[in-house]
Amino acid sequence: MGGLRSGLGSIGGMEQALSISNTTPLINFSEIGRLDLLQRLLGEIVIPPAVSGELVSKAPLFPKAAQASSEGIFAVVAPRDLLLVKSLSTNLHPGEAECLALAMERPGSLLILDDMAARETAANIGCRFAGTVGLLIQARKAGLVPSLLPLLLALRTQARFWISDRLIEQAVRSVGESFP
Repeated sequence: MGGLRSGLGSIGGMEQALSISNTTPLINFSEIGRLDLLQRLLGEIVIPPAVSGELVSKAPLFPKAAQASSEGIFAVVAPRDLLLVKSLSTNLHPGEAECLALAMERPGSLLILDDMAARETAANIGCRFAGTVGLLIQARKAGLVPSLLPLLLALRTQARFWISDRLIEQAVRSVGESFP
């Protein structure tokens, strides 16, 4: 499943839409031990080479995410338009720029992003995106997890992901759970 690929196939000459993840959501789901939720919600997760490199370089801090990447759990697909990547890199980190470029090359793709600047850029260019908290809400609504609050708290402690009390409360209430 792993390895560098320039494309994952096409239908009628059109490139297939992908679920493309940046680094932080993969770290979050891996470090709380729920990478399975991403796969159950979205199927195959694709990462560009820069994200693969970031996961490896962050292995000392986030070993579970690095291990998932090294085991080939994610398909690595490089964007073709390197000028677009370079242009996007003026305002975004390399992984985010490659994710956005890949999504632009594959219309209908879903970006998995937590970074606000990357999300704003995605919205401005018309790309679909979701973040860690939104995907956890979807998992709860789909009945894939019994409760949302423990996962949100684990993001803070295990993945070291900053999430405000207000966002936790909003997320928990959006799925009909009570907030302490």
